[in-house]
Amino acid sequence: MLLPFRKMNFTNRELGRDLKADNGTHSRKDLGTNPPNRFGVRAKLACTAIALAISACSSSSSGTSVSGTIPASGKGFVMPSFYTPPNPLPPGPNGTLIRDELLSGVQGVGNGKIYRILYKSTSIAGKSIAVSGYAAVPLSSAPKGGYPIVSWAHGTTGVADICAPSLMEKGPFTGAPYLAPYLEQYMSAGYLVAATDYEGLGTPGVHPYLVGESEGRGVLDAALAARQLPGVVASRNLVVVGHSQGGQAALFAGEIAPQYEPSLNLLGVAAAAPATQLKTLLPVILTDKGLESLSVSAAYAWAVTYPNLSMAEMFTPSGEKEAQVVSQVCSDQVGKDFASIDPKTVFNPNAATDPNVIQDASLNDAGSVPTKAPILLLQGTSDSTIPQPLSDAYNQQACTSDHDVVDYKLYKGARHSTVMDVAQNDVLNWVADRFAGVKAPSTC
Repeated sequence: MLLPFRKMNFTNRELGRDLKADNGTHSRKDLGTNPPNRFGVRAKLACTAIALAISACSSSSSGTSVSGTIPASGKGFVMPSFYTPPNPLPPGPNGTLIRDELLSGVQGVGNGKIYRILYKSTSIAGKSIAVSGYAAVPLSSAPKGGYPIVSWAHGTTGVADICAPSLMEKGPFTGAPYLAPYLEQYMSAGYLVAATDYEGLGTPGVHPYLVGESEGRGVLDAALAARQLPGVVASRNLVVVGHSQGGQAALFAGEIAPQYEPSLNLLGVAAAAPATQLKTLLPVILTDKGLESLSVSAAYAWAVTYPNLSMAEMFTPSGEKEAQVVSQVCSDQVGKDFASIDPKTVFNPNAATDPNVIQDASLNDAGSVPTKAPILLLQGTSDSTIPQPLSDAYNQQACTSDHDVVDYKLYKGARHSTVMDVAQNDVLNWVADRFAGVKAPSTC
């Protein structure tokens, strides 16, 4: 039986700290192959733009403390064998569950079981790959038709494999795991929760940092994989929820779902402080002190991932050398390593005005394709990471679509790190209404 969220009373708590002003992009680039891009767009990497939409990953309302959840360094740390996919990959479509592992002792999941999962997906290059993540299963029996599914899209953790949230206590963490906000509340309501690590984060290959379509595929395929856990009976009804980088991922999941995973019944997309309107941020990202942890990680990831973009186009010679650290440490440590370095000595001075970068920033903004499922857009008025005007512009763009239904909510005084907390009741009620078949409200 599903519990009505409206009758629950949730309290607010501090979720984490705001980053100075991270914003980001994602793009689709010609990789020498023709990826199955349903929009007919080939990605040309926008590394500098990507740095614009990074998220503060350390935020959760699940009752789990998230301070210090991102491992500081991967030096000497060996990834568990779970993350090494079989070669060749097993047959089956996207979302095929390759393996699962029941975890114990994870904080914040007292009313459910949590599994580490490895599943099939499609890379941004159009190749079959394995992606990791986790799934949380309620202890209560599944309702008639199976558990509804919430697929969580996490915020930025970094590029290195050790930054994968599904590592939980097995990674070199100094605190509790980075779990989906409201995780226990979701399970109390009888929802199955799927949470992707994203392509290349934990598994082989470089994480295509802030590539919207790559993120969206991981989010949708995680939901399909969670349905295959042993003894689990789940419906195909799905709501996607994400924050910052994950907000971007959620919006892209909404756009690509009808073509990429038509077997899923996507009922709604909730995006908190999503990375949007990236083109307008390009002139400042590479010169503003304090953003290096974000911009360096993004530029490195894009340059390594895509052969059409070289390190030399993104970095100075010394910057390229220093940037190698992102393959070993997570975002917080990258910020510390670059805290005393002038960004002008790190990045190629022509990167921000490169026509390809500008074009890709535009191509990889969510909103260019209609979303059939209703959207809940959440934004704090005091967010210095994803400022309100960016969400305002996305809302205006989405509202002019022939299909989009958007409920845009502003939270006075909320910051990037607190918006998920202050919006908690609104999100939980909105998700419950989507599963209940209530008509979605619109502020358009």
